[in-house]
Amino acid sequence: MTPRGRFFQKAEIDSDWPFQFLVVFFGIVLAIFEGSLALWPSFYGATPLLSLIFLYWVSLHHEKYVALVSGFLIGLASDLLFSDLIGGRATAYIAVVFVMNMRRPKLLQGEFRDLWVEFSVVTVGVMLFQLLAFCALNLAIPALTPVAFQIGVTMILFPIGYVILSAMNMAFNRIKSST
Repeated sequence: MTPRGRFFQKAEIDSDWPFQFLVVFFGIVLAIFEGSLALWPSFYGATPLLSLIFLYWVSLHHEKYVALVSGFLIGLASDLLFSDLIGGRATAYIAVVFVMNMRRPKLLQGEFRDLWVEFSVVTVGVMLFQLLAFCALNLAIPALTPVAFQIGVTMILFPIGYVILSAMNMAFNRIKSST
């Protein structure tokens, strides 16, 4: 008797779904950590966008593990935790993943300075989008000092986050290659 049908087919061992789930999970954990930073008096609610740093790095170096849904879910978790405008950061993070899909080849061939400048433009774009959405819905302009502070701290922490994520990636690759 020969096995036939879908129940006797070999399982797909090299699926990307578990890694995509881990990317979303780690991004949500970083969003929660951003919320805990807001309790420090030095930040006063204008916390650095650590989830944006993570999303930028993962979409640059591991493009097959980041879908548009990943950016949406990480942004939605940030929206649920921080803002009264649901979907503002989620929409901005979808745009970040989309832009990174187009800009990835040029950025991978450039220097770190190019990555940092591009990340700075992305950060300013995300914050301007959120600011414009807030202004359009509330018909008021919020204080711009915390927004500028949040952009500045995020830009300053980008190289540190990039190096930490790259070091963790190299450590995991060594563990993976040794087994």
